[in-house]
Amino acid sequence: MSRIYFRIQFVECNIPERNEMFLNSWYTQSSFMKKFFVVIIISLSLFCSCSLDKAVINSYNRAIKHAPYDVVIVPGFPYKYATKDSILLNLRLYWAKELYEKGIAKNIIFSGAAVHTAYNEGMILKIMADSLGIPAEHTFVEPEALHTTTNAKLGKKLAHKLGFKKIAAATDPFQFAYMRALMWFSAPGVPILTFTPDTPTVQKYLQPLPVVNERDAFVKNFVPIEQR
Repeated sequence: MSRIYFRIQFVECNIPERNEMFLNSWYTQSSFMKKFFVVIIISLSLFCSCSLDKAVINSYNRAIKHAPYDVVIVPGFPYKYATKDSILLNLRLYWAKELYEKGIAKNIIFSGAAVHTAYNEGMILKIMADSLGIPAEHTFVEPEALHTTTNAKLGKKLAHKLGFKKIAAATDPFQFAYMRALMWFSAPGVPILTFTPDTPTVQKYLQPLPVVNERDAFVKNFVPIEQR
């Protein structure tokens, strides 16, 4: 049942569309070889979904041995991009909350600019996390990242600037499927904390997004990355 749910959920989350957004960001900034390299990585990761459960467990087991972390970096996701895609935002938000509440992460950096919608991805996640009871002094925003690689790179840079030494990334297992390879050159040495994509675990984090004041995350005169 878990395996079946995972495959259905993989479709419902619109992962190919998410990867299209990811590639669009790279296409605006990368050389031909980088574009080719990223396409290969994503293709291999997604078509090897049968091994995702094992990879998730191995990654978590390696990372948890070194917990607690001074900070975890949580990549953003387009806020109000599409109802069917908001599941990824929910998963990352409540996964980050659990890591903080369990003491696995002492602080959280939410990373992401306004890329595909007029809301800064890092800021809206911080606003929601703060509203859920995570102390505001333990949540931070990296507001410039345009894609997964810069989430990791700029998040790590900010972590060092803030004086944090033990750093990890935290995300949902669907982003993990391709993020694990990208981390090798965007933020080497930073482990990824994620969770298994089985039915009970995913449903655990499928809680409604909190109702918040979005004003501070809204970007005026916003232009989608595809039009820049």
